[in-house]
Amino acid sequence: MKRFSFDLSQYFANLPDQLRKMKIIAWLIFLLITVLCIVGIGKLKFDMTIEGWFQQDDPALIAFDDFHAEFGSEDHLFVVYKPKDGNVFSAKSLEIVKKISDDITDKISKLKEGEESPLRHIVKVKSLINAPVLSADGDVLISRHLVGSTIPTTQGGLDSIRMTAESQKSFPLFYFSKDMTYGGILIETDFGAIPVDSELPAANKLVSDSDLTMDNAKSGTAIEETKGRIKFKSTDLKDYFAVMVEINKILKKPEYTSHLEYYPVGRTATSEADLANLQEMGSLYLAGVLIMMVLLWFLFRSPSPILWSMSIVIITSIWTLGFAGWLGLPLTGFLILTLMLLLTVGMADSVHIMSGYLFFRNEEHDHKTALRVVYKKTGIACLLTAVTTIVGIVALNITPIVPIQNFAIMSAGGVALAYLLTMFLLPLLLDLWPPVKVEKVQSNRIKIFIGKVVPNFSRFLQKKLDKIPPFVQGRPITILLPFLVFFIICVYGASKIKVDTNSLSAYPKNSKVVNDFKVVDKNMMGTQNWEILLDLGKEDAFKDPMVLQVMDHLQQKIQKSSDLVVRTSSLVDVVKTAYQALNEGKKEMYVIPDDQEVLSQTLFMFDNANPEDRRKMVSDDYRKAHISVFLHNTGSYEYSEVFKYMQKDIEDAINTIKQKYPDAKITRTGMLALIMEAGDYIVYSEIQAFVFALFIISIILLIVFGSLKAGVIALLPNLIPSMLAFGLMGLLNIPLDFFTMMLAPIIIGIAIDDTVHFIGQYRAEVIVDGNIKRALAHTMKETGQAVIFTGLILGLGFGVLAFASGAGTSTVGTFGFLAVFAGTLNDLILLPTLILIFKLDFQKKDKKKVSQQ
Repeated sequence: MKRFSFDLSQYFANLPDQLRKMKIIAWLIFLLITVLCIVGIGKLKFDMTIEGWFQQDDPALIAFDDFHAEFGSEDHLFVVYKPKDGNVFSAKSLEIVKKISDDITDKISKLKEGEESPLRHIVKVKSLINAPVLSADGDVLISRHLVGSTIPTTQGGLDSIRMTAESQKSFPLFYFSKDMTYGGILIETDFGAIPVDSELPAANKLVSDSDLTMDNAKSGTAIEETKGRIKFKSTDLKDYFAVMVEINKILKKPEYTSHLEYYPVGRTATSEADLANLQEMGSLYLAGVLIMMVLLWFLFRSPSPILWSMSIVIITSIWTLGFAGWLGLPLTGFLILTLMLLLTVGMADSVHIMSGYLFFRNEEHDHKTALRVVYKKTGIACLLTAVTTIVGIVALNITPIVPIQNFAIMSAGGVALAYLLTMFLLPLLLDLWPPVKVEKVQSNRIKIFIGKVVPNFSRFLQKKLDKIPPFVQGRPITILLPFLVFFIICVYGASKIKVDTNSLSAYPKNSKVVNDFKVVDKNMMGTQNWEILLDLGKEDAFKDPMVLQVMDHLQQKIQKSSDLVVRTSSLVDVVKTAYQALNEGKKEMYVIPDDQEVLSQTLFMFDNANPEDRRKMVSDDYRKAHISVFLHNTGSYEYSEVFKYMQKDIEDAINTIKQKYPDAKITRTGMLALIMEAGDYIVYSEIQAFVFALFIISIILLIVFGSLKAGVIALLPNLIPSMLAFGLMGLLNIPLDFFTMMLAPIIIGIAIDDTVHFIGQYRAEVIVDGNIKRALAHTMKETGQAVIFTGLILGLGFGVLAFASGAGTSTVGTFGFLAVFAGTLNDLILLPTLILIFKLDFQKKDKKKVSQQ
């Protein structure tokens, strides 16, 4: 091991000279890779979809795709509106809603064949104008529009429409609120239901209420029969945004906004806020860059270190994004975390190299010698810190959530690229413009960190650092106890943490998006939905009265299970509505007919009257159907509790059906089900990721330092900052979500960097004479300020994220900031304390120890 370390140190020492000999080739390689990566950036796409969280072979995604293949998309835009006159059934309100619907459908119908338009994603527009009402003409069931093409001009006509709407059990909370002050326009899309091997329908003209949907359903069935499972295209953020832009052009016409206020919900509606978040992240990144530049000025008081450090970070980011583009890795909401991580880690590497370079220049070494010496002394340490950081990040790959896996791949690759650029590009950059000219080297001044601009601060900081070793030596046990107590408190707090992901956590609490969701939750049918997919394994099974009666009973139990449940909907509801209409609208006939022949006839007539709605409820062969559960928005923790309560009722229902249909199976799916599944993955993988990172980093430290005692001492100070975030979150009742779950393994990966540099320098000193106290004092003098500045760089890099509007990103920034600074404090106080208590001297047992006095 010693021979390997020596050879590696010599390699790093010779590296600047070797690069200088082949600098033309090196520059050409760097330029070529940069150009290729810039091209790769153009291939990047954003994937903000729920489906994008899962592997293609994940059972949850397979069930989700099966649902889409049979029943189409449920990823729609729901525009809730509030008329200024407070009445959705007023003539003016109905007239404007009709004009909005007509504007959308007219725009689509006027598209020329082959003409691309975001509006082609719109399948149908539903509102009070075309809400389907079933009625009977003799023995024939008829589906007509509630309002139709003509708005009544008399109050009597308007009242008739209102009373008819109120009599339809599926209309309240969907088309209008209970107090009739809010209305709803559902804009159905094909998002998430476009097969990978097919194109968008060329003639999306909305000629009728059923033509397009029927064609899509038949197409999907054909693909399913010939190829098995259908895989669907993921929806890019720009696709959602493009549709919302077109819809807003209509909704925001002055003649409409003068009477209506809008509260849109759905992923199409939030696309504007999602893009705004990305822009905000860009602003925060620039703020982080400016903070780094200010710190670099205080550190070096020279423009060239600032320029070259920023160059390393910028090129690292370009390369990382470029390689991601070529590899086909989609960008997600975690992009800003990757960029901030690269900014901080890349900057820290550059600081270590250039700080050492300036130290040796100021000791009268020439430029070439200074580069050789600093790369020899810091090369291995930088390699080790890069490896530990990568290990911490790669540990996140344990989770099966795809965006987190992509984050781990991009971030770990970016850290590796930052290290490579620091090793292989920075020497060439320093040849172009070194921070200190040879003729200006002053032998009697050690300007390691802070330049002439703040000499008092430099002396003040060094005086404080010089007092730490004597302070620690006098009372090591007394110092250790508070750290131990604090660690126990953090562990206790971490045990109280709960997993709770809320889709609104990405947005500011007072934002329009959050307000819109609250309005819809309070007045309409809720903003979340959950699907119960039933496959009975036999054709015509859903023409069996027993099956529908079991479904009806299950729906009633689900609706009573929690205040979060707003309503349920299934084939059961349309059957009861159709049967009632065929029996003179009598209230007592709102039931499922007991006779199978009567039920089959009712379904047949309903299919003839409204085939589109039938297709959305049950498959053509009546083998598959689903129950839609509409809920208020809340966190995944509360949903989990509700679903646990529902599970017994669902199991009882399927067991009853299996007595007659033994192949029957039931699956939980839909957007909400995917979120819940992802929440389960977090619980399963978070501890594993942390333990994995801890184990691998421990092995690395053990091998590098060649001592179990040194490895343990190096690891202990980093357990506190790793547990700090989770401890505080548990104590403050802040939930663990998709963002905060990444904190612990990342923090332990980057927090250990300064520990490695400190122990590495201490080891070099203590093996000289075995004097622990002298070695500690010298190490603190030479390394202490570096620890503080890298802590500032990493801490403030995370801290910038605390100003993000989204709660998830803001929490990562806040607790990342606290954890990094806790790590800096541990390196300066706890680490020397542990070294003294365990008498770490790196001496062989059979070697005579030098007195520690």
